[in-house]
Amino acid sequence: MRAASAASDWPAEALREAFHDAFSDYIAGPPGVEPEAWPGFLRRQGIDLAASRVMADADRIVAFALVAPQPDRRTRLATMGARPEERGSGAARTLLAEAIADSRRRGDRWIELEVFAQNSRASALYRSHGFVAVTELFGFERAPALLAASETEAFDAVEAADAIAWLQDVEQYGKVDALPWQVSARAMALAATPPMAWRRGSAQLMFHLRSERELVVASLVDLDARQHDARALLRALAQWHPQHALAMPQLQRMDLGGDAMQAEGWLRMTLHQQLMRCRFDN
Repeated sequence: MRAASAASDWPAEALREAFHDAFSDYIAGPPGVEPEAWPGFLRRQGIDLAASRVMADADRIVAFALVAPQPDRRTRLATMGARPEERGSGAARTLLAEAIADSRRRGDRWIELEVFAQNSRASALYRSHGFVAVTELFGFERAPALLAASETEAFDAVEAADAIAWLQDVEQYGKVDALPWQVSARAMALAATPPMAWRRGSAQLMFHLRSERELVVASLVDLDARQHDARALLRALAQWHPQHALAMPQLQRMDLGGDAMQAEGWLRMTLHQQLMRCRFDN
C-alpha cells in the first residue's frame, strides 16, 4: 500500500523528474527546469522539502505536493501534481488532504495556492477541499516602444532592500491583502538577482532586465485605487527601455496595477490564474 513520505527523503533528480513528467502537458507549457536550476527554483518558491510530501511506488515518485510554510501563519502550496498515468488514482487528492491537515496542525490561518482558471480539473479538486478564489491574477505583455520619449515621467529609483521593506510594510500592516507569493517581499528577497525598483507616490514597480530585448515586471503595487502613479511608472518604463519587450507573468491583481497596465496599452494574456485559499477557524 502506498504511503506519503517527506520530499526531503528523496534525491533531487527523482523529484525534478516527477515534476517535469507531471507538467509535461501543462496548460501553460512544460516547465523546463534543468537539473542545475532545480535548487534555485525550490529556493525562489520558498519550498520546504521537509514539510512537503510525495507518493511513490518503490523507487519512483508518482505524485508530489511541495509546500512553503510562512512565518505569518499561512502555508503556500507551491506546486503539486501527479504523473499522467496516475491522474484519477487518488494519489494527488491524498497529498492535498495531508497538506491541508499539516497546515492546520501548524496553527495556520489558511493554506493558499495559485491555479490557472482554465485548469478546470485542478480547480475542481481544490474547491472540493474547501479552497475559495480570493482574487484573479492576470498576465500582461507589451511590444517594444522602439522610440524613447523626449521627456520622461518622474520617479525615484530605490535600492532593492528599500523596495522589499516597502512591500513588507504593505503586507504586515494590512494595507493590501492577498498578494501572491511571487510578488511578495519574501519572494523578492529570495530572487537570485535583486530586482531594480522605482517608486512614485502610492506605487512601486520592481523589474528584471532578463536580456537586451526582454524586461519582466516582478511586482507592481499601487495603493491608490485610481492607479495614476502606477501608470506614470509604466510610461517611464517604456520610455527608459524602448527596445525591450515588456511582460508581467499571470500574477497581477487588476486593482493593484492591472488597470494601469491595461490603460497604458499592455495586452492582457488569455490564460490567467486565481489565488485560492482554504481558511481555518483557529
